[in-house]
Amino acid sequence: MSIYRDVADLLERFGLTPYVEIKGEEITCRLNDNMIITHSFRLSDATQSAKGKGLSSITHAIIDEAQELPSEEEYIKVIDTLRTKGVERKIFVVFNPGSKRSWQFKRWFIGSVHQPNPKWLSTHMFIHTTYKDNLENLDPTKVAEWDLASLTDPKYYKHHLLGEFTEGTEGQIFTTFKVGVPDPLGEYDTTYGLDFGFASDPTALIKVSKHNDRIYLKEMIYDRGLTIPDLAMKLASLGITQKDRIIADSAEPRSIEELRRLGFNVVGAYKGPDSVRAGIEKIKRYSVFMDPTSDNLINEVDLYSWNQDTDRPVDKWNHLMDSLRYSLSHNGGDGSYGFAGPKKTGLDAEGTPYVIKRRY
Repeated sequence: MSIYRDVADLLERFGLTPYVEIKGEEITCRLNDNMIITHSFRLSDATQSAKGKGLSSITHAIIDEAQELPSEEEYIKVIDTLRTKGVERKIFVVFNPGSKRSWQFKRWFIGSVHQPNPKWLSTHMFIHTTYKDNLENLDPTKVAEWDLASLTDPKYYKHHLLGEFTEGTEGQIFTTFKVGVPDPLGEYDTTYGLDFGFASDPTALIKVSKHNDRIYLKEMIYDRGLTIPDLAMKLASLGITQKDRIIADSAEPRSIEELRRLGFNVVGAYKGPDSVRAGIEKIKRYSVFMDPTSDNLINEVDLYSWNQDTDRPVDKWNHLMDSLRYSLSHNGGDGSYGFAGPKKTGLDAEGTPYVIKRRY
């Protein structure tokens, strides 16, 4: 929307308003009916139309704040909708550099600095700008303040003012996780951690395989808009059965019960005093390895950080991180996970008696 307003201002400044019709989120040229539209993409729904007009007719696109797209897959979904035949398609991807673990760096850049990957040079143009490219339009006092930051706060200066990719997030909580396969020797005890989500937050399932002081992590589900029946279908498609233990957010007892009635072995995570910090400290006792295909997991580990000057993590990029904590949560002391309250007894699928103590 900010770029759209800039375009409207420029049309007026250039004296072109008599030739266009500006209506709502659309600008139409009166001479040939060409249009400029603004459109907010819903993640995982790049085929959505804008004002009833298919995006397949777009010839030029500006994707602003592209760092907000969570994955390369989502980016590809967006650009694949721009497929007008017989025109020179141009896509402008505008973003602020993040860390070297970001999909933007992995896709387009190489090396210790943001050097363009040579494989893209025949089809892509790379433009890197900083405040130094706009000095004639900036307040000299502010420019002097930014220049001084190169001495007083070099990290801020390099990342925020010169636009360099960072090695990781300031205050990053987990800094020793490795991408790769751990030593396969020994049997791994596998548990799944589940964090419920729906609209703005994804439902996140992580597979946690533990052996002695080693943990191997694999992202299994990271999707928005999943109902409990949808989630159950995904669990089944992943080969997860009643024999597999899933430890979920105990703040969602209804969702847990629905999954149990659908045949899954789901229990609530133990949440005691200061459980978030304690869970983080417990994770740090292990050598942790991440499956290399788990993009959202790797991204969250990179971005999961402490609130400045506190011992609490930022409440963002924490869906798989919470799932991991749940999977390692302490049990209730009687062999059960989760809840406090009335006990439920019965027979499992193999006829073995069970007792579950619920802490709703």
